[in-house]
Amino acid sequence: MALLCVAALASCKKKTTDNTDVTIVNRVDKSVTVSIYPTMDDYNNATNAVVRKVVSANANEVISGNMLTPGKTYYMDWHTDSYYQTNWFNDKYPQSGAQVAITPVVGNNTYYTEPSFSGNARTVYLSKSATSTKWHAVNAYMYSQSTGYVSFWSSLSANERYHEITIHKNFIADYNHKNSSGTTQTDYLPFKVMRTEEAFIEFKASGDSSLGQMVSGTLPTAPPPSYRSSSKDTVMALLPNSDYYFMMVKD
Repeated sequence: MALLCVAALASCKKKTTDNTDVTIVNRVDKSVTVSIYPTMDDYNNATNAVVRKVVSANANEVISGNMLTPGKTYYMDWHTDSYYQTNWFNDKYPQSGAQVAITPVVGNNTYYTEPSFSGNARTVYLSKSATSTKWHAVNAYMYSQSTGYVSFWSSLSANERYHEITIHKNFIADYNHKNSSGTTQTDYLPFKVMRTEEAFIEFKASGDSSLGQMVSGTLPTAPPPSYRSSSKDTVMALLPNSDYYFMMVKD
């Protein structure tokens, strides 16, 4: 009997020490869908999820440790049904709190959904559940306080008007544009997703310097002086090596 008790205690101690269960603590007052992917490619394409759970509002969900390999990096995607609250904020430019990449380790596997992780970027740039969206330029403007937005589209050549951007879930944008001879060039632009009410992303160069941005909420087609717009299919973009604000529409 004594040997059985000792064995049982040893077993319990080992189970506690090696505990790799993952706990999702939902601090949002709505249910959230949590998906965990084994690679960034799977995260980008929403394929091969190893875990997919719906966690009720203000509830905890425990994911058995045998579903994940300790020490391996996974990629977590959580969102409310509206996609307004989400963790679509990239780890390369930290903004406090666990975001996408997670690495379960023994005894340290609690992750939180936060009400402050919110904004319209995902509803605009990923159309909620999509993994990418494509945009193209339809106008080009200069802005000043005295004149407001003035269109220069008619003065641009066909090559100068050509700007296409594909925004991917993995925080990389494919930017297609043409040089003066009409040859299409593609730049791959990392971007930072901002936690703002407007759908605001900032294109980044090495060293964290800004190359431009895309943002919703202000359109020259809306009434001046505020130019406020609720459109989720049209944004304004300041693109690399350009002084124009391009109006971009979603394909």
